[in-house]
Amino acid sequence: MSPQLRRHVFPRYSYSFSPPQLCFLCQCLDDTSRTEGGIAEIGCHNGQTTVFLNKYMDARGIGKVYFAVDTFSGTTARDVDFEVAFRAKTRCLVTGFTVNKKKWFDMTMKDNGIARVRAIEADVNEYDLKSLAPLSFILLDVDLYRPTKKALPELFQALRPGGIMVVDDCDPTDVHWDGADQAYREFVKEMGLPLQIVQGSLGIVRTNSGGNADTMPT
Repeated sequence: MSPQLRRHVFPRYSYSFSPPQLCFLCQCLDDTSRTEGGIAEIGCHNGQTTVFLNKYMDARGIGKVYFAVDTFSGTTARDVDFEVAFRAKTRCLVTGFTVNKKKWFDMTMKDNGIARVRAIEADVNEYDLKSLAPLSFILLDVDLYRPTKKALPELFQALRPGGIMVVDDCDPTDVHWDGADQAYREFVKEMGLPLQIVQGSLGIVRTNSGGNADTMPT
C-alpha cells in the first residue's frame, strides 16, 4: 500500500493542539461570544486549527470576523538568528513550517466553505497588530521568543474588556519553542498580571469587564 493511500485509509491525528486544548479554545470562543471585537489567530500555518475553530463558530452561531496572520513561509531568518545568538539554540531546533503558501491557506478556507477569515501575510515583527482591534479572543502561536515578545503588548492593547488571549507553547521543557514561554512569563510579570498556564502549555491573559487582568478556571 502506498503512503498516500495509507494516509487516506488510515487517517492520523494531525492537529498541533491536543483534544483537551482544542476543547479549551472552543470554551474560550463561547466565553467571549458576547464580548466586543473579532477573533485573531496569530501564527496559523496551513489552517488546520483555523478550520476547526471556524467550524465550531458556525455550529455555535458566532459570526465574528476572524483574522489569520502568518508569514506563510515559516520562521523568519532574524527570529532564528536571535534564538541562536541570544538563547543558545541550535539552528535546526527552531526552524520549520516552511512548506506553506498563503494561496494554499486561502484554498483550504474556500474548500471548507469558510468565508469570514481574513488572511494577512505578514511578519509579526513588522506588522502593527494593534490595527486588528477590537479583539475579543486571540490565539497567539508564533513559537519563538522575539515575535512573541513583540506581539504580546500590542495584542493586549487590542483586547477588549472581557476578552481572552491564549499563548501557545508555554512549556519551559520544550527545547524547540520555549521562547514563547519565556516571553509570556516576562510579559505577565512586567504587566503585573497573573501567570496562568492551563492544559500543559497554554498561557492565559484575560481581562475582566472593567478592563483589568483576571484569572479563569482551568
